[in-house]
Amino acid sequence: MHESDHFPESRLLLSRLARQGRLRQLQLLLALQQCGSIGRAAEQLDMSQSAATQALAELERLLDMRLFERHARGIRPTQAGQALTDAARGVMHELEDAAEILAALRLGASAALRLGAIPAAAHSILAPLLARFYARRPQVHVDVQEDEGARLLSLLIGGALDAVFCRQPAQLPASFAFDALLPDEAVFIAARSHPLAATARLPLELLADARWVMPTSSIAVRDVFERLVLARLPRAQWFPISTVSLPVLEALLAQPGAVTVAPRSILPGLSRATASSGVCVLDMALRPESLALAPLGAAYRREATPALLLEMLALWRAPDA
Repeated sequence: MHESDHFPESRLLLSRLARQGRLRQLQLLLALQQCGSIGRAAEQLDMSQSAATQALAELERLLDMRLFERHARGIRPTQAGQALTDAARGVMHELEDAAEILAALRLGASAALRLGAIPAAAHSILAPLLARFYARRPQVHVDVQEDEGARLLSLLIGGALDAVFCRQPAQLPASFAFDALLPDEAVFIAARSHPLAATARLPLELLADARWVMPTSSIAVRDVFERLVLARLPRAQWFPISTVSLPVLEALLAQPGAVTVAPRSILPGLSRATASSGVCVLDMALRPESLALAPLGAAYRREATPALLLEMLALWRAPDA
C-alpha cells in the first residue's frame, strides 16, 4: 500500500476526533496508561469507574479500533492506543503551557513569550538577557523550557515556541532564521585543587590517568571529547555517568583527578554552582580550532516574529541602548 493510500482513512479519523472527541477522553488515555487500571484512572480523574469505562468505549467506537487490552494485572495500550496516547500527551502539554500563559495575562501580564533554551544558552545568554529585558518590560510573561536542541527545534517548527536559544543548527526550514549571538568553544575543566590546575600549556597526554566526566551524547561538546580524549587516550577512564547537570558535575569534579570537557558558555552557571569548591579552566596545549563549537544564538520564524522577541535580541546586541 502506498503512503498516499492512507490519506483518506487518516482524514476520516481526524474528522471524527475533531467532531466527536473530547479533551476529557485524552486525559483518560493518559491516566489509563499511567495507572494501568480503569478504576485507578477514574479515581485520579475524579470520575466514576462506569463513566471512565463508557468514555473509553465511546472513543474506541469512534475510531473503530481497540485502544487498550486486558492482561493479568490490569490493562495496557494496544499499538493504536500507544500512538493516540503519545499524541494526547503532546496536546495536553501544549494546553497546560497555554493555560499558564492565559493565567498570566489574566493576572496582569501585558504579553507573553514562549522560549526554549539548551543549558549552555540558558546560562550564557538567556539568564543575563532576561534580567535586562525585565528591567524594561516587567509585565511580560516569559515561559522558558530547557531541553535538548533537537526537541526544542521540533517544538519551534511545530509552533509551540516563539524562539529557541541554541547552537546554530546544521539546517533549518527556509521560513526560519538563526541569529548568532555568542561564539563558543570547548574547555577542559577541573577543580582548583587538581594537581595540574596551574600547569601552563598542559599536554593532553598528562591527563592519561585522569578520571573523566563524560558529556552526554546529545550535546556538541561530546564530539570534541570523542575526537580528542577518546581517540588520543585510548585507556582513558571515566565515571559511569554522563551529565549536563551543574550540581552533579560539581560533585564529580570534586573527586580526585576528575576532569571534564564542557562548553565555555556554561562557566557562568558552573561558577555559581561551585562557589564553595571552585573550578578552573586547564590551559591545554591544543590548537584552538580543534576546540571550536558552533555559535550560540536564537532560532525563530522569519514571518510574524513577535516584536518583543526582536526587542529582546536587539537588547543583547546593544545592552546600553
